[in-house]
Amino acid sequence: MGREAFAYEGKEHLQTHHLYVCPEDSAELKRHLAFRDYLRRHPQDREKYGNVKLEAARKYLDDIDKYIEYKSPVIEEIYASIGITK
Repeated sequence: MGREAFAYEGKEHLQTHHLYVCPEDSAELKRHLAFRDYLRRHPQDREKYGNVKLEAARKYLDDIDKYIEYKSPVIEEIYASIGITK
């Protein structure tokens, strides 16, 4: 996928963030930066995404897969606005 994630095996209780590393010329990094830049320029979509993330975090505090699944439609909608498809 073009990125590596840090794991918290055996120390999940310490995990407060998800940290990824991408090569600087990777398509994955360019996609993430385009997403960030889009949200910076579109406050309504930024608010919508933020609200969905908060709602997902409340609903699926201990289930990262369901958290990701819940917010994915909004992410895909934003990528479509940018012109990026997976």
